[in-house]
Amino acid sequence: MEITRRTDYAIRILLALARLPQGARLSARELGQLQEVPYAFARGILTELVAAGFVTSRRGVGGGVCLARPAQSITLLDVVEAMEGRVSLNLCTRDPEYCGRTGDCFMHQIWQEAERALRRSLASYDFASLAAGRRPPFSAVDPKEDLARTP
Repeated sequence: MEITRRTDYAIRILLALARLPQGARLSARELGQLQEVPYAFARGILTELVAAGFVTSRRGVGGGVCLARPAQSITLLDVVEAMEGRVSLNLCTRDPEYCGRTGDCFMHQIWQEAERALRRSLASYDFASLAAGRRPPFSAVDPKEDLARTP
């Protein structure tokens, strides 16, 4: 699984909104400039975030967007799944009917375990904590470990 640029931008936009004082609003143009997201892309992402219930939008003077609910009630998992669909590492974890060997395949169990760890990790990060720069008590991965490097 790879997070798309659209999801990365959605997370950055929500983080910017989570850092605002309560009741403050920003326009799509301001958010785009602040987060270095092309304006048209920011507008499209905001439409999706409104539809998912993360953001409210108001037109006109004093308009703009703000979080629709408290930042501590929105997790990275919520946003990733709203933008990408259910987090899954393999077709067999997403659709048990996909593979007839699921019942006795030890790899299926490993994929499920890794998927649960990823979901738990993403769910442990809420936007209030992220906006404040706090890490959750749970972390599935040592932040010093470079997963991009291979031995």
